[in-house]
Amino acid sequence: MDREWLSVEIRSGAVDKQRVDAVVVPMLAGRVLTESGERLRAEGHPAREVIRSFLRRMDITGEFGEIAVLYQVPGTFADRLVFVGAGDARKLSLTRLRELSARVARWLDASGAREAAVYLAELDVRGATIEARLRAIAEGAWLGLYRFDRYKSEPKRPHRPLRSLYAMAPSRRFIRRTEPELRLAEAACKGVWWARDLANEPANVCTPSWLAARAEELASSRTQVEVWDKARLEKENMAGILAVARGSHEEPRMIIIRHQADERAPTVALVGKGLTFDSGGVCVKPAKGMDEMKFDMCGAAAVLGIVRAVQEADLPVNLIGVIGATENMMGGGAYKPGDIIKTAAGVSVEVVNTDAEGRIVLADALHYAAQQHPDAIVDLATLTGACVVALGDQASGLMGNDQALVRALRRAGEATDDRAWPLPMYDEYQEKIKSDIADIKNIGDGGAGPITAACFLSRFVGRHRWAHLDIAGTAWTTRDKPLARKGATGAGVRLIVEYLARLR
Repeated sequence: MDREWLSVEIRSGAVDKQRVDAVVVPMLAGRVLTESGERLRAEGHPAREVIRSFLRRMDITGEFGEIAVLYQVPGTFADRLVFVGAGDARKLSLTRLRELSARVARWLDASGAREAAVYLAELDVRGATIEARLRAIAEGAWLGLYRFDRYKSEPKRPHRPLRSLYAMAPSRRFIRRTEPELRLAEAACKGVWWARDLANEPANVCTPSWLAARAEELASSRTQVEVWDKARLEKENMAGILAVARGSHEEPRMIIIRHQADERAPTVALVGKGLTFDSGGVCVKPAKGMDEMKFDMCGAAAVLGIVRAVQEADLPVNLIGVIGATENMMGGGAYKPGDIIKTAAGVSVEVVNTDAEGRIVLADALHYAAQQHPDAIVDLATLTGACVVALGDQASGLMGNDQALVRALRRAGEATDDRAWPLPMYDEYQEKIKSDIADIKNIGDGGAGPITAACFLSRFVGRHRWAHLDIAGTAWTTRDKPLARKGATGAGVRLIVEYLARLR
C-alpha cells in the first residue's frame, strides 16, 4: 500500500458539535439542504446568516460532485464546513453514494484535513437502509483513496493525508448494527487494494515466481500455500501451462492455496488466470496497447485479494485457490498455431490462435480444482476482448453450468457495484469449438467469443457446479474513475467476498 490505511468509524452527533478538521454536509440539486444543513440554517442558530448568505451567492447549486467550503463558521467547532453536491434526489443510489464518498475522500485528502465527519447518510437513497448507506460511504472512501505511484521519483502525495473519517449515523443504535457490515467491507476493500497493487506492478517485476512469492505471504496456521515449479508441473502432466510458457525464459508456476476455516463449512475453489505478460505469442498482438497486457494476471490478483479478505474478515468458508502463472512470449520454443496439446484432464486441444492462451492455462488449473471436489468452482480471468465489446467496462461477463450459482454471483455483484451480467451457454455453442483433429480447438469458428471461451473451460470442470467471470473489460481502466484510478481495479474481489459472506 502506498498510503496509510484510512480509519473509518460510525458515529452519531450533531453537525455543529464535531471537533474535527472538516464536516461534510450534502446538498441536493437546487440548493436543497438535508437535516444537518437545515440545522445550521435554523432560526436562532449562530450560523444562520452565514449559511443564508452562502446559498444566495450561488457558489454551489447542488449538482453532483460540486464542492464548496466555508471556514470558521459561527456556532460550529470544525475548521471547515464542506458542502458537497449530491445531484438530483431521484437519481440517488448506492452506486452514486459510493462515488460521491470517493470524491469527498479525495478532496479531503488533498485539502490537508486529517479528521472529517461526513453526513452523507442523510441522503435518502430509495430502498437502501441506513446501514447500507453507511457501508457504501466507507467503501467509496476506501476505494477512492487508492493510488499506485511507488515508481515516481517525486510522487504527488498530500503533506497531511486524511487519517480518520467518521460516517455519521442518525443515532447511536446504528453503530452496533452497522459494525459487522463495515468490517466485511473493510476486509474486501483491503483485498481490492492488494489485488490492485499486484496487477499494477510492471511485468519485469511481477513474474510468475514473484507472484508465487507474494502468494506465500498469505500462509498462516489456517492457510497453506504450495507452489509447483516447472519440474513439478511436468511430473503432474500440466501440459497446458507448460505449452504456453515455452516461449518465455521465465519459468511457470502453479500456485495452490488451501484456507481451512471450518470442517462443516462449504468449500469453494477459486481459479485465477495468471498471465503476467501476454504478447500474444506467435500470433502477436498489435503494439498499441500491448503494455496493458501486464494486466492479464488480474484474475490471479483477484484470487489472492479474495483470500486475504476472507482471512481478514474471518469468514466461515473453506477456500481452494488455484493460479496458473506464466508469460506468453515469442521465443524459439514457443507453441504454435496447429499444435495439439494433451491437457492434464486428457482432453486434446488444437491450437488455432496462440493469443487464446488463457483458456489453455486455465484448463489445467480448473482440472486440478475439480479433482479437489469442492462445493463450487468460480474462475476469474481477463479472457476475451469480445467480452469488452459486449459489455464494455461496466460489467464482467458471467457464465456457468449452474444457474443458482450464476444468480447468487449476480446478486452479490449488484450489492457491491462489482457487477456481472449473465450470458447464455446453450449447447449449440459447444459445436463452435469442435476440432477436426483433436477433441476441441482453442477458439470458436466465429462470433460469441466470450461464450465459446466459457464452453472451452466447461470441458475441464467435470460435473461440479461452476461459474466463470470474464473480467477483461472491468479488470483495469484507462481513465480515472471515482472508485478506481487509472490502472487495475480489483474487479471480482468484492463480488466474490460478498458471495462467500452470503453462504453463511
